[in-house]
Amino acid sequence: MSIEIFRINENGAVWVDFSEATKDEQMNIELGLMTKQFQMLCFVCHVGIERGNVCVNHKDMKGAIYFD
Repeated sequence: MSIEIFRINENGAVWVDFSEATKDEQMNIELGLMTKQFQMLCFVCHVGIERGNVCVNHKDMKGAIYFD
């Protein structure tokens, strides 16, 4: 299983593996999660997910979380 982020920039929009994210993207996500500036939500049912967990009903789906 891999973690992907959705990148939108002047080149378009694309899913990117977290390991390929820029240092700035990684830092922004990590800081946002640590300071609770981002809420993780299930991509399918939009239920809030506690830090470090997954949506139990949709954990095997690609893009199962997003940040609000």
